[in-house]
Amino acid sequence: MEIVFHIAQQIKKGMKELTYRYENSKEEALKLMKAGKINAYFNTLLEMKKYKGLMIAIVSN
Repeated sequence: MEIVFHIAQQIKKGMKELTYRYENSKEEALKLMKAGKINAYFNTLLEMKKYKGLMIAIVSN
């Protein structure tokens, strides 16, 4: 039972980290868009997509 609790805590910690990174990327993307830096903006959107995919994978399992 203790191992299940430990795994659940690790998953929760991982989700918090991914959510934090996703939100930071989102803010950065908005700044880049407003500044007109389109290539950097698109790269940041791809980064956001990666984090969102990882969050979905964690929730699915």
